[in-house]
Amino acid sequence: MSSVSPSPWRLVVADMDGTLVSGTTALAHLGTWIGHAPRIEGLEAKLAVGQVSDQEVADSYATFYEGIAVADASSAMSGIPRIDDIAEGVAMLQQRSVPACIATVSWSFAARSLADLWGFTDVCGADLEVDSSTARFTGRVARHFGPEDKVAFVAERCRRDRIGLEHVVAIGDSRSDLPLFEAVGYSVALNGTPDAQAVASTVVNSGSFLTALHAVPGLLS
Repeated sequence: MSSVSPSPWRLVVADMDGTLVSGTTALAHLGTWIGHAPRIEGLEAKLAVGQVSDQEVADSYATFYEGIAVADASSAMSGIPRIDDIAEGVAMLQQRSVPACIATVSWSFAARSLADLWGFTDVCGADLEVDSSTARFTGRVARHFGPEDKVAFVAERCRRDRIGLEHVVAIGDSRSDLPLFEAVGYSVALNGTPDAQAVASTVVNSGSFLTALHAVPGLLS
């Protein structure tokens, strides 16, 4: 379990699915919008029990997006169910000069659309290939993204901002967050699975992003 750093927190990194997004996932939400919900739900069920990998799921999902405009898919994300107080929490962090990012193993374009909506400064995730001449997806994955890649993303952000990983707070809910939980200074399992709760610095069961932020000693006080 990570220990609390005595130094000020300098970066907050939040997971998307199951953390900021509740009751569904970006893939399932977009699958309903596209019209392939049953097939996508079946893949997610297999992923949950380890029958398929994140990479296999991404490759399977990518085909559903062929010919879809990036702008249309991004706009579809605005209606996704989410926990409360996200924009308020990000604004409070900004007032304290603490940037916030979204780190997900899901689609980066989906995370970017929510980041723009709520005020997060940066995102990471799997990249769908886009035809630059049409601004439409090709149906292929341009870059896969796994749990360890979250750590690499945050480490690079820390190098750029000249801060240590011990000054980072991670908020997540499941197995894809475990490597980051173990790498940073403080971690919050928000509505988390048992394995996430076992690794996290603290556990919060709440429908509010602000509650999770207030659980971090010295972050908002």
